[in-house]
Amino acid sequence: MASAPTMSHEKSSPNNSESESESDTESDSDDSETTESLSSFDQSEEEDHLSSEDIIEEPPSEKLPGKTEINEEEPSDVQITYDNSYCSEKSGLTECKEILRKLSLLIWKTLSKSKMVSLLKDFVESEFFLIDGDSLFITCVFNVNLKKGQNLHFFYIVEQFLHDFIQKEAKFVIVFFKDAEDLYFNYPELLVLRTLLIQHLEYNTDITIHTEFSNCLTPEWEIFLKECYPYFLIVSEKGITSHQTDFLNIFIIHALQKKINIVQSLGIESDVLRIYGYCASSIFSHKLFFEQHELQLQHALHAYITRHYGSLQERGFLYSHLKLNLGEMQKEIKQTLSLLHNLWPKGADVRSVVCSISCAVTLKLYARVLQEAQDSEDVNTCAKNCDTQDLKKPPTLNEAADLCRMHCLSVVFLQHLPLVQRAKSRIITCIWDRTLLPFLRMLCMCEFFILKELKARNNWNVNFTGLPDLTDNSLWKNIAYYYEVEYNRGLSLDLGDTLKQSYQELWNTVLTLSGDGDFGGPVPIRTTSRPFLTQKETSPRGSNQGIHKLGLIPLKAEIIEDYAGDILSELPFLNSDDPAVISLSKKKEFDELTHWHSSRPLSDDFERTRCNSDAKSKDAKGRKDMQKLHHFYHVFGKSLIGSNRSVRIIRGRALPPPENSSVQKKKTHQKTNAEKFIEENQRRQLAKLEKREEERWNNLSIYIEKEIKENPNSGIKRLEDFLQMCPVKSVKFAAEMVGLDACFKLWMEYCLKPEAESRDISIIITMMKRIHTIHEKYSELLQNIHRQKLAKYLKYIGFDNLAHSLYPQVQKSGTEKDISKYSVHMGAARFQLTYMGPYLFREERSDPDPRVQHFIPDTWQRELLDVVDNNESAVIVAPTSSGKTYASYYCMEKILRESDEGVIVYVSPTKALVNQVVGTVCSLFTKALPKGLAVCGVFTRDYRHDTLNCQILVTVPQCLEILLLSPRNQKWLKRMRYVIFDEVHCLGGEIGAEVWEHLLVMIQCPFLALSATISNPEHLTEWLVSIKRYWQNVESTVENFGPSQNALKIAKKQQRRRIEKPSYRVRLVWYKERYNDLEKYVCSLKDNEFIIEHYHPCAALTVNHIEKYGIPFDLGFSPRESILLYDAMVHVWPEWTRKKDLEPEEFSCFKNKIVIMRVDAKKYEEELKKEMIHWIQLNPSKVNQLLNYLKPQTFDSAEIKRQRLFPCFVEKLKEMNRLPAIFFSHNIHSVELSASRVLMNLISKQKTHNDPNTEREKSILHKKLWKAMKSQKRNCAAFLKSGSSARIQNLILMAAEIKEIKKNLKKHYEVSPDCTYADHSPVDNQTLTKILHRLRGTRQGYKLYGLLKRGIGYHHGSMEYRQRQVVEMLFRLKHVKVVTATSTLALGINMPCKSVVFMDDSVFLDALNFRQMSGRAGRRGEDLIGSVFFYGIPLPKIERLLKSNVPKLKGQFPLSITLVLRLMLLVAKADDKEDAKAKALSVLQHSLMSFRRPKIKCMLKFYFIYSLQFLIREGYLNQECIPIGYSGLVSHLHYHEPANFVLVSFLEKRLFHKLCIPTIINGQKIFSKDVMETLVVVLAHLFGRLYLPPCVKKYKKIFSHSVVILDDLPKEFAAVVEEHNKNIQENFGSFLLTISKLADMRKEYQLPLSEIDFSGKEWEDSELVSHLMPGTECRTAISPFAGLSNMTDQDLFDTDAVNDAMLRTIDVNVKNVPLLYLNKYDKSGRKCPLNGYVLNFYRNHSLSALTFDNWLNMGDAFNLIRNFALAVQSIRISLSELCDDEDDNVVLAFKQLSKAFKQILGRKIQD
Repeated sequence: MASAPTMSHEKSSPNNSESESESDTESDSDDSETTESLSSFDQSEEEDHLSSEDIIEEPPSEKLPGKTEINEEEPSDVQITYDNSYCSEKSGLTECKEILRKLSLLIWKTLSKSKMVSLLKDFVESEFFLIDGDSLFITCVFNVNLKKGQNLHFFYIVEQFLHDFIQKEAKFVIVFFKDAEDLYFNYPELLVLRTLLIQHLEYNTDITIHTEFSNCLTPEWEIFLKECYPYFLIVSEKGITSHQTDFLNIFIIHALQKKINIVQSLGIESDVLRIYGYCASSIFSHKLFFEQHELQLQHALHAYITRHYGSLQERGFLYSHLKLNLGEMQKEIKQTLSLLHNLWPKGADVRSVVCSISCAVTLKLYARVLQEAQDSEDVNTCAKNCDTQDLKKPPTLNEAADLCRMHCLSVVFLQHLPLVQRAKSRIITCIWDRTLLPFLRMLCMCEFFILKELKARNNWNVNFTGLPDLTDNSLWKNIAYYYEVEYNRGLSLDLGDTLKQSYQELWNTVLTLSGDGDFGGPVPIRTTSRPFLTQKETSPRGSNQGIHKLGLIPLKAEIIEDYAGDILSELPFLNSDDPAVISLSKKKEFDELTHWHSSRPLSDDFERTRCNSDAKSKDAKGRKDMQKLHHFYHVFGKSLIGSNRSVRIIRGRALPPPENSSVQKKKTHQKTNAEKFIEENQRRQLAKLEKREEERWNNLSIYIEKEIKENPNSGIKRLEDFLQMCPVKSVKFAAEMVGLDACFKLWMEYCLKPEAESRDISIIITMMKRIHTIHEKYSELLQNIHRQKLAKYLKYIGFDNLAHSLYPQVQKSGTEKDISKYSVHMGAARFQLTYMGPYLFREERSDPDPRVQHFIPDTWQRELLDVVDNNESAVIVAPTSSGKTYASYYCMEKILRESDEGVIVYVSPTKALVNQVVGTVCSLFTKALPKGLAVCGVFTRDYRHDTLNCQILVTVPQCLEILLLSPRNQKWLKRMRYVIFDEVHCLGGEIGAEVWEHLLVMIQCPFLALSATISNPEHLTEWLVSIKRYWQNVESTVENFGPSQNALKIAKKQQRRRIEKPSYRVRLVWYKERYNDLEKYVCSLKDNEFIIEHYHPCAALTVNHIEKYGIPFDLGFSPRESILLYDAMVHVWPEWTRKKDLEPEEFSCFKNKIVIMRVDAKKYEEELKKEMIHWIQLNPSKVNQLLNYLKPQTFDSAEIKRQRLFPCFVEKLKEMNRLPAIFFSHNIHSVELSASRVLMNLISKQKTHNDPNTEREKSILHKKLWKAMKSQKRNCAAFLKSGSSARIQNLILMAAEIKEIKKNLKKHYEVSPDCTYADHSPVDNQTLTKILHRLRGTRQGYKLYGLLKRGIGYHHGSMEYRQRQVVEMLFRLKHVKVVTATSTLALGINMPCKSVVFMDDSVFLDALNFRQMSGRAGRRGEDLIGSVFFYGIPLPKIERLLKSNVPKLKGQFPLSITLVLRLMLLVAKADDKEDAKAKALSVLQHSLMSFRRPKIKCMLKFYFIYSLQFLIREGYLNQECIPIGYSGLVSHLHYHEPANFVLVSFLEKRLFHKLCIPTIINGQKIFSKDVMETLVVVLAHLFGRLYLPPCVKKYKKIFSHSVVILDDLPKEFAAVVEEHNKNIQENFGSFLLTISKLADMRKEYQLPLSEIDFSGKEWEDSELVSHLMPGTECRTAISPFAGLSNMTDQDLFDTDAVNDAMLRTIDVNVKNVPLLYLNKYDKSGRKCPLNGYVLNFYRNHSLSALTFDNWLNMGDAFNLIRNFALAVQSIRISLSELCDDEDDNVVLAFKQLSKAFKQILGRKIQD
């Protein structure tokens, strides 16, 4: 079988895409492979490397590659017989083929829409995912860098693949189906390799392997999936043959219908921290297809795919006249294996066993086959008719014995030679002669049956560690070449005594096992002269190519010495007179203010950002705009914090210290007369207040008692309102007692009603709330009479134990029968836990803190205040809505009070959060500042105001990084006093995470880092402590530097005398308890009815998960759920020994306790969790029963049906009093459509309720109004002419008539409360009108306006920020009750609600996002409990969301070439050089990734040096590391590395000037459509790269006119990209050569996963070994396993090969190299096309087209296009600044393109 050559990203694809497409669509129409018999993928060796395309495709009119040679040697009668036998079977399979064809189309369509996502971030500590073993096999065997026959390298690739997952904490199992084995019988070499893989993983690794399942449609497999549900399946969408592809397609559709997502194995990529893959999600159509065709798929799987393969096992052909009986081979192997067992009873190495038996049995059977053929009568006839050119004579028995002897010698080499020596093997360009291949396949089949038989036998001690290294095809050929060519030329080399002895023993064993066969002795090894090898024409990869030694340009910068001075001596620097140094371009030093190409000032990213008018504005309009903006911020902020919390800051007035502080203690002294007078006056005022409140209560109490009796809910609410407003404790106590009495009387009345009427348990809940409050808050006011009354009430409702505990003297009133009717028939503890969980008291502090005015902070919150007071830093981890953010505003107030110069920076991850914080700040703080200064400023990528003249700057990470790295802003940075990082867990995100890291290491002032979702905050804190220690050392170094240099520092310090010195301490404040409980519910549809089942948290667990990881610490229960768990445990195990101990009434923390506290309920919860874990030790099956018992029952339904009935679900929540609610979806289209559906349902409902004549009456009134207004207009005109009094009277009457008509019309337009979700009471009409006015002029503002009027809204990232603000405000003001949203609301947006609903599943709905979204539910102070509803989310996904931990923060690869350039710019151009250098060194030295990992630190130093080398060689830096040339343009486009460097190359080559040729129209330069589209294609290749999976090419025939796949880059541009990539490859290859010494060579000689060691001392006493393995090829810096496939150090310069070639322990990935791939290929060499979404949008002007044709959701499409437009705008501005000629064609072309995108988007992108 032909193999794929080594491919480069810059080379053309190795396969013809058109032929591929044709074969893909019609490959199942013919069964060409069935005509083969024991054919092999190794039928031809014209190429060394196997490609999936070589053997997968089976076109109807073509044969498998390499198949011709076999078929031509088969007699025609055999062929006809076979075909006739198969035709009878084939006739009944047409239907199966049609089903498989439809299935292929569905799978292609599904996989074409796959998205590249990070696979493991979502599933830390989750159960597991599933890897299809055959897909793993296919993925690794098709690796383009694997040479066929190199088994050990293959196993290295497999283990590296799996080890990469395990290192990143993945949990998985691998499954190999039995039926899949049959699909390999045409390929014996693959068959034995697959068997080796299975047995190696079973014997030599700890990975769980399942081989017991026949296929995916068996009942056993169904049970397995039910018990251990994988969230996703890694599987290949392409098989070795079309039949295997069909087999895999059935597996894929079966997984999808089980709601298991699919990840394509051939497209998996990884970097240092993550693994990515194309993921396709399950949808309802998959289940529908499977259910409709399940029987046909089962039939197809059995009859069409596997049955005929089984028949192949019964017949076999070696050559056309030599027949092989596989049954006889198996029988012979069993007998020979028994004989060998007797010879080696103590055991043996598996290589010796397999080699000796395979050679013996193969030779024995081959001799028998030759004899049978010789005895046949028609042999001579057949031979005469054969064409000697096509059918060569098969090898003789002696020739076969020679092959086996050399094979035995190669196995002896494998057993004795270390890998370090084998990796030095010379590269042989010969291949096996094709006439030997049938015999070699026979040998492979024999090895397969031996391995199967060995596994079946368990009574023999065989060492299986040699399985990965069973054979080595290259070594075998190397030996054959020596004896065939060199030995015959007279080169006789000694084998060595030890090797010779081992070889002779092995061959003698073969002779013993072969019986009477005369196959010759051990020597001579070669007895025949027939050539076994043929010369291969193509040259081997990189065999004799010299490695380019990249000499380094000498560097002369102080920062290099400080950072990497310890490694400079190890690097090969060039001399100053070297031509490479002399030839460096002498470019003028780059100056940030005056560019070398232009005298115009060069703006930076800060200046380019659109600037709204700020406090410095001189024009009136600017000031007016700012007044409007600040007014809105004030209104917006009121919705966030209320209207009574504004703080006016007076400079110099410090915040009051806490009462227990030392400051407070110093103030204790004897009271003065004035103080005594004040105290006396306060006492008098308090007495008056008490008297007044008593009178008020006496007046109200009668009415409240009466109202409670008539309308309990209204009366109790009125009582609560009074208690909230009353400041007098004694009066509140009296009111509580009255309320308690009224509730008890009400309960007695309810109980005396007929039994048919149900009792209202809420009355007892209210009673118990009153009792709890009285007992806990007014205990000092309780007297015996009160206690007696409370005890009586408790006794009546059945809580005798509590009554006796409260008042032991309580008397029995009558018999039990008399009061039993009032009992709740439930224990007191059970009642409190079941019904009063939300009301249970917490252990809260009662002592106020003078630093906080509006609430009493908890202990952990006071610690935050102490942190700020001490100028310390802190990492704050606390659940959402727990109150951690208030510390930020306390910090702001502190800075504002200190001075007018200090600045505090608030860093938010999104612009939505920025707006929220600005609104809060503007509403909270007012301060009189000098002219030109402002309290609050903003800086985002889109706009800014008051950025450098404010005291509180709110920004996003990327913009703060711009300020920190800008040399001209260093003075402003000195004013920073604090930085607050909100949602700091973004440090672990995929995009932009490294920016958060840069900020944390560069800031010198204290910081607060806030997050609700960090699983390893201790590690993060330790890293931050090390950074602060660095800055402390820097500060001390500067202070001790010397008097002359320190003079300026002292002067600055005198200016800041009153500013407290910052502390370098970093605290961790970790609060784990959520204030409100969250209860989960699963919603499903059954017969158009909603079934809402409570989801107990334990239902998410499995026995396996508890055994491995325990119960997650954040998997909390509400008190009610603790009772449910206890009851379930009793139900499952009635004989449970601790049943009585944990019964609620007997539990130690509850027994006879009147008031059960929250902490008591938590102790009960912990006891139950401990008991569950104890059950696993006692009886795991009981735990399994328990967990299954707790699982809710759900019903599946079509997605369309769920969406259609979504408005009914919202109505259901309204009935349950669970609104306001946020409904989360990850699809923008679904978000808007769902909101519209809810609105249409309300409108339809209103029409149903209205009178049928309403519309007619409205029409009549409208006509009347029109006539009246028209008449009024005429009368006005007449009055102006005549001025008569009659006219005046007439006008008055007409005005009254119009008013009446409008009044009547308004009644008709009024919406009934049942037809709206809006609550008009919190927001008056004037305020509502003002807020809604902000929608004017926005995209589709009318649509949102209509929704908001009905209390409905939607929220997503593609909305204008004004629209999002309006939705947020109205939701917070309680006007809007229903909001559909994407995850934009998850990240810290203050929109608390009563319920959160998850509307659909998505790969982006992970543990982190789930916690962020669900955290919105349960508003502290408003809701007693939060509710989370899962609407259409699969149960397995729910389980993983609940039990999975949030990801750990591990850091990012911290450096990029552009970042190095920006750091050099900072160091070279900053005014304060020392400070700038300290910042740069901090970035370089303190990455989170390298924390406590010295080898990675060293690697990063080398990366830094080689980045500088690239920048110098490309002309961006000079040797002093000062920026020159186009450094400014590259820096401005730092978001887009490596496209920024390629763009500069295009400019320097003047390619844009050649492209942008204008047409003069009306005196203006206009660029044609073709020019602009070509420009779009070029820029899309640079700034709009989004790859599609390779299978998308199969689906292209049904594409519309839209551009789905991006056009290729024009040739001239492609050539420049190739040149850029070549320079990068040389630089990076040299970098890898240099850092190879950092590798752990002990591990490099071990397989990554099994850790089987192949190291050892090199063999020196064998001349033959030294000759075969001379080490002439350089292989010092590559993996020794890769060296077995003839890879050399030269492959480090090939980006396609580098990841497979490099040493695995150096922690570098090719993704860290700024290469711009022209073509990207998956692991099998298939091209991954680029998505043409940019060109499609430019042509069709439609975002909708991108969602349908380019498979992007609306939000992603909008953001991608917007980012592309911003990149075009940035380039346009840069070019206009760099170019002196304003009429330059390139500048004008970019201006035209930027304008076009602005017009299409309908947004303003500021010039």
